[in-house]
Amino acid sequence: MSHLSYKLGRKGQLNLPGITHASKKTVEDLLLKDAEIHHCFFNSAGFHNHLSHHLLAAYDLGASPGHLQKMYDDEARYQRPIVSQDKEKENVVDDNNWVQYLGNSSAYNAFVKFFANKVQTLGVTGTLEKYVFEEEANADHVLMLNRVVSGAIHPFILLGYGAEFGNDTLIVTGLAQAAVHRAGTVLTSKSYVEPSQSVNLFELLREVYDSEALKPALPYDPNAFINARIQRVVENGGAEEIRRLCAKYSISRDITDSELAQKTEEVIWVSTLLTFATGRKGRKPRLDFFLMHILTSSLFLRPWLSVLKKPEHKAELLRVYIPVLILTMLSRGRPRIDPEYIMSFTDVPRPPLDKSLFPKPIKTSLGSPTNDEDYDPWPALIEGVQYHQDAHVLKALRTLIYGAQHFGITPPGEVPGTFRSSNNKEETHIGMAKVDGTVFVRAAGLLMNTLGWAGYGQEEGEWDRSALGWNAAWEGKD
Repeated sequence: MSHLSYKLGRKGQLNLPGITHASKKTVEDLLLKDAEIHHCFFNSAGFHNHLSHHLLAAYDLGASPGHLQKMYDDEARYQRPIVSQDKEKENVVDDNNWVQYLGNSSAYNAFVKFFANKVQTLGVTGTLEKYVFEEEANADHVLMLNRVVSGAIHPFILLGYGAEFGNDTLIVTGLAQAAVHRAGTVLTSKSYVEPSQSVNLFELLREVYDSEALKPALPYDPNAFINARIQRVVENGGAEEIRRLCAKYSISRDITDSELAQKTEEVIWVSTLLTFATGRKGRKPRLDFFLMHILTSSLFLRPWLSVLKKPEHKAELLRVYIPVLILTMLSRGRPRIDPEYIMSFTDVPRPPLDKSLFPKPIKTSLGSPTNDEDYDPWPALIEGVQYHQDAHVLKALRTLIYGAQHFGITPPGEVPGTFRSSNNKEETHIGMAKVDGTVFVRAAGLLMNTLGWAGYGQEEGEWDRSALGWNAAWEGKD
């Protein structure tokens, strides 16, 4: 892919201090190396290569060149070669046969070459338009837009990184990754009809909670894999009900930039509460692994929408994304958000250190880091997360930082979707009127306390995979 640009053409959405010419060159070189020698899956079960995710999240948080190299070396150990069998070298994808190879992981390298040529010829926007959004790309059994948001939304995330950082190589590998995924169930209607009265996203979530057709299937199976859980949701009319409810959320073909910004903000709020407000009071906190992917993917709506030029394509992207958000939540047993739960956590989280270990200021200093009213928790959160071995933790915190930067000043009662569209006095969820912009730092503290302040000597925790929406998932001791 030497003929493609592997440089970072744009700054990240955080662009925190610490980024240097040396760290930029290091991350560019490592991203190219990963793209050239590694498959998008690191095993035959289809587990995703997260190297590029990890590197760019850490880079945007200000990681040093040496630190970035350590991340690469750690994860490269278990990656799968881009071509693992000689017969894979025989695969050639071209304009005439590319559809035939869809869903075939053995054709990943061939798809990389195919899309590299397309990006060189058509550019990033032109390639996305032709191979993700055009009618031919979404015919029956092709369904490229569906493939982009499949696989726990990983192709969408990788393409989002490419769009955010202006990296053509990641666009290529993201498209190749999408092409080798299964399309899954189509949750959008072929024709869009504007609803007579639109609902907001928290309101849509309320209607999903209230739907008898989407009641979690019983019995609860603690050992079920994600694909099996998704299948149980969409069968027996589940897919039709998701389509019906999501059609109430207005996303018109001529959607404006201000409407796109509003809906992107809604997704960030909703995904934050789905990830951090679905635990249970009096129990050890749990953070669901798959809901977290909705959170981390929400950060990439803005970059995606910036590289798409046609309003109808931006609308189509949102129309396919929202049902996936709902489907993912349903696959976890329809966990209900409890706004009061997340707001009960401190808005001044600290690393697990005795206060006596914090620096003691001189007598004439204005304030002290040992006093909560003087303390800014974000520097320690950012420092503590960078050393975590799990890329997902860095990605989750990066989203929360973005939320705090852009929406942290939101007062109680003004979170988009706090109240029903038809009644501005009725909360969409009990306790929503108490949520404010501090939810992001509260969530960040919960994230670090649950997954571990690795940079401060605390052992790493684990994401929850129990499907915590089922009551049976909470039986037994913590």
